[in-house]
Amino acid sequence: MKISITDILSGRVRIVWRRRRRKAAVTPETERLRKEAKAYLPVRLKELAEAGGFSYNSVRIKNNVSNWGSCSSKGNINLNLNLMRLPKELQDYVMLHELCHLRYMNHGPEFHAMLEKLCPNHRELRKKLREYRLT
Repeated sequence: MKISITDILSGRVRIVWRRRRRKAAVTPETERLRKEAKAYLPVRLKELAEAGGFSYNSVRIKNNVSNWGSCSSKGNINLNLNLMRLPKELQDYVMLHELCHLRYMNHGPEFHAMLEKLCPNHRELRKKLREYRLT
């Protein structure tokens, strides 16, 4: 297939460039963390969800290099195995943050009001979380 500059300029053809994804190294320590995370995080997430009246579809434990957790519009929650390196209060903060995304898929005023209700010291915890780095 031949593509001309006219095709590109007219919008008939789109060129997409994607950055190569960074992958976290697999080490004996990360495998140990994964095992601990799979045993602890889903149980704790379920406790927090029940206490807050949330329901989610599934939870997955991942070794992401760029986020502590995420939530999809389908109700799936992903948690980073490196949460196991954090104090329990920060683990809970991340999980509550993701649970709030089940209702509000943004960081708008309603989201923050809900997070404030569930975790009154969330601003302080967010600052503490920034002291930890994912590598």
